[in-house]
Amino acid sequence: MPVHRNETQSAAPKFSPGLVASGEILLRTIIDPEHLGQDGALSVAAISLKDIQERGWSVNRKKFTSLRRLQLLHSEKKSKKPTINRFFVLPVAASYFRQVAKTGKQDFVVIDDAPWGNPAHASVLLSSPCPDSKARLYRNQLMENLPKYVDVEKVFNPNEKFGHIVGTVKQLFAYARWYLRRSLEF
Repeated sequence: MPVHRNETQSAAPKFSPGLVASGEILLRTIIDPEHLGQDGALSVAAISLKDIQERGWSVNRKKFTSLRRLQLLHSEKKSKKPTINRFFVLPVAASYFRQVAKTGKQDFVVIDDAPWGNPAHASVLLSSPCPDSKARLYRNQLMENLPKYVDVEKVFNPNEKFGHIVGTVKQLFAYARWYLRRSLEF
């Protein structure tokens, strides 16, 4: 099955809280030490070629998650992998990935592919398939101007507690719409 790269359609419409807007802040979890070099800089291991080419580089949409939700996900991951020292997040606007390159085209897409129970999930992918050598070049260019990773607590304001709940409600409405449309087709 081909990889979904269409930003104007959700990859999972029955669970979609909505398409990713360019102004949205996306949060990528950064794992210490896996994603960091000895000098503390983000290493290329933080963005796998396989992810940006096929699977999607997983990010969370800030407006559909919360500090508590991310801390829970981080704690679950830590319990499975005790070698993790610490978690950070890399806050990036979706527009950063969608910018038009020197070639005159958009190198990356950001798609909504939220599964049930995780309304915040989105993915960053190369806009079209390419060989590893070209994907490596795109990844390296992408990493040149990424903002600095920060502690997850610094990303959320005290009034941003209900993002996951809002996203879940939007998923319920999306599923109801999908189910009704499907029922009417039969």
